[in-house]
Amino acid sequence: CYSITGMTNPTLSLSIALDLEDCGGTLCDGAYFEYSENGKTWNRLGSNGAGTNWYNKSYSGNHLWSVENYTRWHVATVPLPTGLNNIRFRIVVTSDPFVTREGIAIDDIHVYDNTMGIYDGVTMGSPVSQNIAGGTSWIDFTSSGKLVASVQPNNQNMGNTDVQAYINTSSVRNDGLQYYHNRNITIKPVTTALADSAIVRFYFLDSETESLINATGCSGCTKPAMACELGVTKYNDPDDSFENGSLGDNVQGIYSFYDAVWNRKIPFDKGYYVEFRVKNFSEFWLNNGGPDLQSPLPVELISFTAKKKNDNDVLLHWQTAMEQNVNRYEIEVAKGTDSYQQQRFVKMGELNSLGNTNSVRNYQFTDTEAGKSGVRYYRLKIVDNDNTFVYSPVRPVIFKNDIQWQVYPNPSGGVFNLVYQLADGEQMKINLYDVNGKLVSQFTETGNGFLQKTIIDLQPVKYAKGIYLLKLDVGEKIESLRLIKY
Repeated sequence: CYSITGMTNPTLSLSIALDLEDCGGTLCDGAYFEYSENGKTWNRLGSNGAGTNWYNKSYSGNHLWSVENYTRWHVATVPLPTGLNNIRFRIVVTSDPFVTREGIAIDDIHVYDNTMGIYDGVTMGSPVSQNIAGGTSWIDFTSSGKLVASVQPNNQNMGNTDVQAYINTSSVRNDGLQYYHNRNITIKPVTTALADSAIVRFYFLDSETESLINATGCSGCTKPAMACELGVTKYNDPDDSFENGSLGDNVQGIYSFYDAVWNRKIPFDKGYYVEFRVKNFSEFWLNNGGPDLQSPLPVELISFTAKKKNDNDVLLHWQTAMEQNVNRYEIEVAKGTDSYQQQRFVKMGELNSLGNTNSVRNYQFTDTEAGKSGVRYYRLKIVDNDNTFVYSPVRPVIFKNDIQWQVYPNPSGGVFNLVYQLADGEQMKINLYDVNGKLVSQFTETGNGFLQKTIIDLQPVKYAKGIYLLKLDVGEKIESLRLIKY
């Protein structure tokens, strides 16, 4: 229960990750927020587009999230209703059967009075200034009424302080080893070196971060997979005129890197702020660390594949762009879809890392266990020297002995769901015949290795009530299913 009394622009921001089955024009899985002032009467919070990343679909006028594979943490922000004293929230999730996905994850919930928002203009032509004379209050630096940075001086007199934002609007930049964020800032107080650390908030937009995550063109460059993996690079130059929007003239100063563990990324307005402590001031950049600056991730995985070999064996191959302090790769498998959905992975082998490198390196492992059937799901557990670890993406391999395809509901008033599982890239031809054997519909679906669902829509008037034959053709396998429309 949050108090929002006296707030002029009450706002909810949070971190969210989504993997809800999206069936296009038909609702399969969805999630949304509700709010209440009294805990008895509940209302849907917000609508599609009425915030940042807030809902993406509308079904029969009801707004919600229904999106697959948006599994990286990202900000979601929505304005709250005004005129309330207290507010509380609940999360509603709806799901149909069969196809299982990760669902919805929520963290970092903040309710606050959003009176300014994040600066979303171009590179500032000149810095903005504030006098920081001590105390523990936050001093905000704004341009056009929007936040660029904030400083909490920790009872230290920093004197007149200049802050400036530099915004890159061309393709995402890289230094040959890593990509870096489209926004950087400078903070230049009169007192550049403090006795104790002050706290800085560096504001940046979600749209800029998405550009960084999706950057291409440098195959060997590292980049974060999500905003929470961003670190802060700090550059100090004895001549502060070189502290600006360029890395090219950073030749005589000192770099420091604060990796993702040593700062906080807070969802806020149309993006985030990263909060960290410093004792001296300079240029500040956002990046994931890369090979030269002690990347917070143990390995940069370029690719990971699992392919059938000799009808029974499975060859796993992975390629890394860099390795720093990696101890070993543990190969894990979930035997069957039930085991995968319940995350029952078991270790089946391991390979030791070949040591630190900034070059491309290849590994492979063969699963030779006899009697494979159904679907096997493979992943790597990448273990660092300090026993921290990350998982690779999951790669399914199908052995068709006991794969069953299903249609539900059946009988139906016109909408049938076909649940199937094909190898990655494998195509399935779908033919639909009426009771007289006439072909009434034909299309093709492509598999991704996981359980999938497609809709067979017999609702239009042209489809009469009665019996239809659904013929599925996948290479040497042909399956026929009877549909009943009532």
